[in-house]
Amino acid sequence: MSVTARQVLDALKHRYATTESSDSNIASEEVAVFVRTLANEAPSSDGSILDTLSSLKPDWVLSAQDRAVLASVRDSLTMIFNLIDLEPAVELHIRSISPIIAAELIENPALPLDSPKNSILSILDVLLDATIGWTDDQGRAGENLLKHITETVASLKSGQADYESLETELNAFLGKEAARIKKLEDRLAASESGKLRSQKSRSIAAEMINAASSGQKLTTSIIHFLKGPWYESMQLLALNSGVDGDDWIRATKLTETIIWTYQPTSEEAAKANAEKQRLYRIIEHLPGEIRELLLAFEHNSDDLDAAIGDIEEDHVLMVSGQELEYVDYEPIETGEESSSKKPAISRILLRKVNSLEPGLWFIFEEGEKRARIKLVLKLKDVRQMLFTNRNGMKALDKSFDEIAYLMSSSVLKVLNHNAVFTSTFSTFYQGLIEEYERKQKLAEQADQVEAEKESEKQKALLEAAASARAQQEELLKKKEDEKQVRLERARAEATRAENKNRLVEITALVEKLAVGAWLKLPAADGTLEECKLAVKIAAADKLIFVSRAGVKIGEYTNEQLTTLLVAGDGEISDAGVEFEDTLAQVVTKLRADREKSYDDLTGS
Repeated sequence: MSVTARQVLDALKHRYATTESSDSNIASEEVAVFVRTLANEAPSSDGSILDTLSSLKPDWVLSAQDRAVLASVRDSLTMIFNLIDLEPAVELHIRSISPIIAAELIENPALPLDSPKNSILSILDVLLDATIGWTDDQGRAGENLLKHITETVASLKSGQADYESLETELNAFLGKEAARIKKLEDRLAASESGKLRSQKSRSIAAEMINAASSGQKLTTSIIHFLKGPWYESMQLLALNSGVDGDDWIRATKLTETIIWTYQPTSEEAAKANAEKQRLYRIIEHLPGEIRELLLAFEHNSDDLDAAIGDIEEDHVLMVSGQELEYVDYEPIETGEESSSKKPAISRILLRKVNSLEPGLWFIFEEGEKRARIKLVLKLKDVRQMLFTNRNGMKALDKSFDEIAYLMSSSVLKVLNHNAVFTSTFSTFYQGLIEEYERKQKLAEQADQVEAEKESEKQKALLEAAASARAQQEELLKKKEDEKQVRLERARAEATRAENKNRLVEITALVEKLAVGAWLKLPAADGTLEECKLAVKIAAADKLIFVSRAGVKIGEYTNEQLTTLLVAGDGEISDAGVEFEDTLAQVVTKLRADREKSYDDLTGS
């Protein structure tokens, strides 16, 4: 449906103008011309061109429609810059074009809804798409891109730019860049996919064998078999067939069966007899099963026979009633953290990771490291992902589970940049129009006074909500500032020479703190409050403490907590005793109370 400028202006004025100002003393055309000149000034951090006009032209009285357009530009840009995350050098260029956007919308308020191709908004979308992965350390390629962006922005500010030609030229330049980078990405993906699959297959095979062998009684020969030909075969199976199919399930069960055949029989006669009968049946068919899956010796029959022969010798001893000589099993080193020690990842988050597609950009922030990385390879069979920087160089490779964990802890965040300018403006304007039309229908159906009361109520609620958010943000900032002051004071005290030994002792104690430990730590007002260690994330160096009621008291790193304790601003009550969960106590009491009479409960 085509939208006219009048529809847009009516919706904007309904949203922003409290009265129909009829005493404006400046024409829209003159406002647009002057606003364009602001593009060559230092850009406002919030895009508030209205404030700039009030400062530079205090005698101007803008029309209601011009004020509404400028206010809508301010709010749209605020949303956009909250969505995107650019390097400062690039963001400065993008922000500097804000006055051009404002001027064009004064001249054509329906622009965001009127096919914005070859417009200021579509050009900004192209610029953003080109620079989302730019950083200042990308050498000549990065310098060339920034130079081209600078020239494009200068052309836009000149007022002489032909948008269609400019966008065509910009796309041509970026197309060549994209083709060059794509070749690098493809070359890297081709070389890394095999490495990633091989690396992951080793890890998966080792974890499967380690899990099956943990706590089991095994002989030297079977351990040699599991860690040798069987381990190699499982790697090949994972590479060739993946780990989600029937072949891998069969291999896992067969591994468990092989290990079961080495376990001593039960001491109870009845059970022992049943287990022996089962063992006889299994070992009769086991060599054939092993041969089918022993891919490492597929083309070497002598080694295959020797490997199976060792197992058969052990089985002969067991069947003849002789005891096997068991040794301890040392797990196969994987080079990765054991899956049993990894934090649990929710299915919802894993589904989100599974839906990620190559081409997406991310911000990776860990400690002082901050990088813009692009997903270029997603290996579903071994659940691995490969990321590059804008120059097509390898930046990161992680498993699906690791990516899910990084996203859950906000170390890795998706960057929203596709057509942000056109989509944000069009969605915002369309929403304002729909809201205005809905209010118009309400006004037609109800008394005008009631409609105005409803409008005022909604406005008051929005203002109250905004005020509440501002107060909450101020309170949070104040608490954080006070926390930092306490930490700085504690750090100064803890690093004094006389506290050297105590610092070492406390550091060791903090590292050993277990979830459920009880401490006394500073509350919001600085007084010590009893709290429990609820969450301990070693990878992120994060300790989160809550009160007995489950309310968050504070969040510290190991170093921060150590300095507080050394300085006497906290103390450890219990390093790891688990207390009954508060909710469990309440539920237990409710269940007990349900069995009591009214007199019992009231004491009557």
